[in-house]
Amino acid sequence: MGVFAFAICLPTNTIAAELTAAEVMQLVDQRVDGDSSISEVTMVLVDRRDRQRIRNLRIYSKDQGEDSKTLSLFETPADIRGTAYLNFDWDDAERDDDSWLYLPALQRVKRIASSDTSDSFLGSDFTYADINGFEIDWYNYSFISESEMVDGQETWVIEAIPKEEFKERAEDATGYSKMQSWISKRSYLQLRGQVWELRGNRIKYFTASEVEQIDEVWTIKRLQVVTTRNGRQEHASVLQINSIQYNVEVDDNLLTTEYMQRGLD
Repeated sequence: MGVFAFAICLPTNTIAAELTAAEVMQLVDQRVDGDSSISEVTMVLVDRRDRQRIRNLRIYSKDQGEDSKTLSLFETPADIRGTAYLNFDWDDAERDDDSWLYLPALQRVKRIASSDTSDSFLGSDFTYADINGFEIDWYNYSFISESEMVDGQETWVIEAIPKEEFKERAEDATGYSKMQSWISKRSYLQLRGQVWELRGNRIKYFTASEVEQIDEVWTIKRLQVVTTRNGRQEHASVLQINSIQYNVEVDDNLLTTEYMQRGLD
């Protein structure tokens, strides 16, 4: 489940008042975001001195049954051009997702081990787990608040803590001890998120904005994450969708480790 994924579209006939916290998160997980998509995205990295690094990438995504595959291909600047990240998100909760990273300077594809998914995604505040999402069945959910306003929208505030039987696996995969989500009652979009890192006394804050309905899919076009340590900002990252198309042709050959090595040739 990509909790901080960009696109979420859900049934409008759900009776919100009857939902438990776990049922809300199930609905977020069961979003309909098109059978495929192609997007142009800008990533901005901001250090503690407000210095920025800007990266541009193209993202291809395609569903294959209940599974999905996504390729992120960096186009600029020159020092990261051709870097690619491929993720296979398997629906089976007992099966670890498969992920690979291609670094042009090394000219080889590296498999990302499940124990490394809590690492930073290419120097950003997002981890591989943030990009890939987490298994919702690993967590217990409870309401912190059943009504809190965020940017004029009423939300549920839901806390997720790993179940005892999945605690070690969940913490290894994410690097987080617990998570909180602000879920819109109107669109079921996650408008805010807060996660507690296991190490370093760090808390990360996620903020979604620029929400639009594109091809009947609710789409978050801007997602910011700020990393704090002992209450002070250390770093921030922004993902900005510049354009996105849903239900477009995506060749299966793009979503392979072979293509990663020649994607921008």
